Amino acid sequence: MDFKGLVLALAILMPGLAAAAVPAKLSLPFKGHDRTYYLFVPDGGEGALPMVVLLHGSGGNGLFMIQRWQDIATREHIVLLAPDSLHSEVGWDLATDGPDYILAAIQAAEVAHPIDFRRLYVFGQSGGAVYALNLAMLESEYFAAAAFHAGGWRKPAEYRYADYAERNIPFAMFVGDRDEYFSVDSVQATLRVLTQHGIPAELHLLPGRVHSYLDVPADFHDTVWSFLKANTLSAPPKFASYRLPAPPPK
Repeated sequence: MDFKGLVLALAILMPGLAAAAVPAKLSLPFKGHDRTYYLFVPDGGEGALPMVVLLHGSGGNGLFMIQRWQDIATREHIVLLAPDSLHSEVGWDLATDGPDYILAAIQAAEVAHPIDFRRLYVFGQSGGAVYALNLAMLESEYFAAAAFHAGGWRKPAEYRYADYAERNIPFAMFVGDRDEYFSVDSVQATLRVLTQHGIPAELHLLPGRVHSYLDVPADFHDTVWSFLKANTLSAPPKFASYRLPAPPPK
């Protein structure tokens, strides 16, 4: 049997080798721009699957986030959606990347595979962590739970976002105790604000870890997913619309 024949035989006997799921780079027309988002749909998942919306750090992109989550998504049958911010070098901006953009990306992704909208989650890193925190407050009745790595509120003016949470959305924060950009004091203050608003928040300080997403423990994504998947919306999801660039006062 020649080499090509051997490959074909293996593909027939082990179809996963021939058609393993890979992240797809897609585009979405949104308010005059072609927006880029990345989507990963694992092989073997049947019926409506949970989805994690991944928000990249400033200067990053959605593909990097997908790659970090791809192994556990394959094992646990999770759909991953990672949209790019409009100006990735600056990061996330409510004026251009508001909740309505995230909603549009989710609706576009739903075409590829049915989503269990009671198991819709959001996770962010660095600049995406701050946005995941704000987004979870604004859309507390839409996402079942939220988490981030290397983020938090650093200015008291940001605390106002907690006032918009209509539901006590479960939240987990993972921050290295040597993070160069988000101090332990700032994330502990974020925790206090959340808990004072009745939000069941957890803070996990990662000993000896820094800001980089490449510096997380080996079992990091298993830990995050264990937290997220334990939460399911008890009612149909409710998306809240806001007038941008800033949410209206409550």
